[in-house]
Amino acid sequence: MHIQVSLTVDIDATADLSTIEHQIQAAGHQSMRQALQQAVRQWEHEHRTCPHCGSQQVRLEGTVRRTIHALFGSVRLARQRIRCQNCFHRCCPANELFQEMHQGRVSPALAEAATLAGSSWPYRQAAQVLTRLSGAQICAEEIRLLTNHRGRVLALAQEHEDHPLVSEKKKPAIKMSDPSSQPDRAIIGLDGGWVPSREQRGGMEGKVAVIAAQKVLEREASHPQKDMTWYELSKYLRHHRHTAVARSRWMTRCYAATFASSSVVGQQAAEAVEQVGISHLEQGVVADGAGWIKKEAQRHFPQATCILDWPHLWRTMIKAIRAVALQGEQNQEWVALQSKRLSAWLWKGEIEQAKALLQEWQEVQKGHPPIKALNAAVTYLKTQQEWIGCYDAWKRQGYPIGSGIIERAVAVVINRRMKKRGMSWLRKNATSVVALRVALLNEDWLLPATARLFP
Repeated sequence: MHIQVSLTVDIDATADLSTIEHQIQAAGHQSMRQALQQAVRQWEHEHRTCPHCGSQQVRLEGTVRRTIHALFGSVRLARQRIRCQNCFHRCCPANELFQEMHQGRVSPALAEAATLAGSSWPYRQAAQVLTRLSGAQICAEEIRLLTNHRGRVLALAQEHEDHPLVSEKKKPAIKMSDPSSQPDRAIIGLDGGWVPSREQRGGMEGKVAVIAAQKVLEREASHPQKDMTWYELSKYLRHHRHTAVARSRWMTRCYAATFASSSVVGQQAAEAVEQVGISHLEQGVVADGAGWIKKEAQRHFPQATCILDWPHLWRTMIKAIRAVALQGEQNQEWVALQSKRLSAWLWKGEIEQAKALLQEWQEVQKGHPPIKALNAAVTYLKTQQEWIGCYDAWKRQGYPIGSGIIERAVAVVINRRMKKRGMSWLRKNATSVVALRVALLNEDWLLPATARLFP
């Protein structure tokens, strides 16, 4: 089958580069639409066979018009209608070409692009981006239907282990650590992200898991040198308002997410560890200590080192210290002293001493109105005791003591797409979108670092 389309563009001699580019793009889209029309007509000529009896004795009986939406715009087609002279059945041969089209009008290429755009931007913005970049004419509602349909299929496949989170052909290879990197460990982060819901008040929580490995030191800690001149020191301080700390990066990541029950994301996280090929490494689970996180960590990662996020822990403690100081009319020096004592104990995992200090404050406050922050801190230490250890030793061993990696995962998987102004979600649609975003992000992490969409 051979088709030929000519392209002629009339450009004004005074036009600027932007106008020339726009005119060439419009002419190119017009030629693509003509090429598709000719290709369909040529295909019909080569398939003039009755689908019922296989006879080639057919007669043309006019045309049937149909408009399809392709990646380069809407194309109006005149499908040939034929009647078999043997069995007298009537049919349109070109209908065989359109069997894979969504609702009979969106081409597979445009459906794939619409799904990718719909999982990355709000539907109206996605429609505008596709129109501007490729000339596709598709509405926001059509993108919403495509995204929900494909995402629902993908989420169901992931839930039933029919679709791997990481492609077998593109599975990242775990390399040996270089001397500047920490010993290889598999870090599993679990957390939830809330979005507004149409089905329940207060919103609904999406569960997110991130699996990371290959921690590499990117930048060493820098400090001002003693032999710096005043000019060099002032220049250094302009670029380093605070002491620069060592910065590391996890070179391998894999995401899993769902708005279904927590058991689904726990199972997906365990499968991701196997698919990435890091199940043989030492494992560590970093989280804020939520009940469902503890349950899934115990079920799927029983041998892992469980680490309670240090910022969550210290935020609870400092609220208690300030509340006690406010009620007891203590000054800032007392607050600083108690903070130093409490942080030193917790940093080394001495929970009993920290708990004894808080309970001592409770005894002193008897007869006064209860301090909610103090009671919450004591309860927090009791419920999270199994996840609190020596943070100093964990940090020296290369474990993360903060949940920054999972907070980042929640941001890129859920927040960037689903927490825009005015958005409200059904659970099934939210699950579809995060399934597509997980697939997009996992494919993105297999690219070189300079080509990643989400570095």
